[in-house]
Amino acid sequence: MAFLSKRKRIEAPGIDLMETVTIGGVSQVLYFRGEDTKKPVILFLHGGPGQPLMPFLHKFQYELEKEYTIVQWDQRNSGKTFFMNDPESVLETLSFEQSLKDAHEVTQYIKQKLNKNQMIVLGHSWGSVLGTALVQTYPHDYIAYISLGQVVNFRENERMGFDKLRNAANTKGIKKDIAAIKSLAPYPLETYDEKLKEKLLKVRTYQAKYGLAEGGVKFLLAVMSSPHYSLKDKGYFGKDILRYQEPIMRFLFDECDIRNFGASYDIPVFYIMGEQDSTTPYIAAKEYFEEITAPQKAFFSFSDAGHFVMMDNKTEFCRVMLKEIKPLIYGR
Repeated sequence: MAFLSKRKRIEAPGIDLMETVTIGGVSQVLYFRGEDTKKPVILFLHGGPGQPLMPFLHKFQYELEKEYTIVQWDQRNSGKTFFMNDPESVLETLSFEQSLKDAHEVTQYIKQKLNKNQMIVLGHSWGSVLGTALVQTYPHDYIAYISLGQVVNFRENERMGFDKLRNAANTKGIKKDIAAIKSLAPYPLETYDEKLKEKLLKVRTYQAKYGLAEGGVKFLLAVMSSPHYSLKDKGYFGKDILRYQEPIMRFLFDECDIRNFGASYDIPVFYIMGEQDSTTPYIAAKEYFEEITAPQKAFFSFSDAGHFVMMDNKTEFCRVMLKEIKPLIYGR
């Protein structure tokens, strides 16, 4: 396949290890990458739910591996992990509480494997909900929390994103789209069910069309060019992902508000947000961030980036991670 990106291999004293580990009674896939295992460790929590970042890491991660060991984890019923188990059986075990237990167990495994006392948690989108809960529940395991696309109140985020979509359609003036989007109101509905799921998928389709969400050819090419996913693994993106993540989706729509975890943190907190993000709106994250008390905190925003801020502006993302955040955590 000529369009495949070339895999960047890492030699000793680094680590380049894909392995399957039993976490919470389920086989789950972890991928360790870094040029020196003595460097700080980042546990990267992907979004979605069910949106692994392992197949996208070639688009943003390699530069970071010079100064960090990064652990990508495909969560329950996600990505490579999806194919390691019977997804129907795993679906019965899926919940927010189980995801939090899994994340803590993954942390303990990484600590033992890499001989580390603490690590950084980096959460993207749904991973920012899980990451917030993780560092607030088990603060002694972590040295800092970094958020990309921070969710605050998921239902309110969706309402704000839908309003932005309607405004974008009205500005473009395409009558067919205006009518179709108007027919989706009210959005979101009060309870997560099949009707809301159907509306969500339609909203995401139009958001992608208007450049307000990831999707389409660009997204597909990024997946298909991944040197870290096999052809079978890439087939995951053709599955009904939301069905296999239904308990988490229900939690996000019906219960998710990270203010429930408090605004007082025992560790440094750093947010990186795209100002064009319609999935986790910049304004909502900024408002909550102002409420946070922490030993250190900093808010970084990119005017030209959306929800996948690390890929929309990889250069600035890596600069912030290496030149701004790392010195704040570990000293210059």
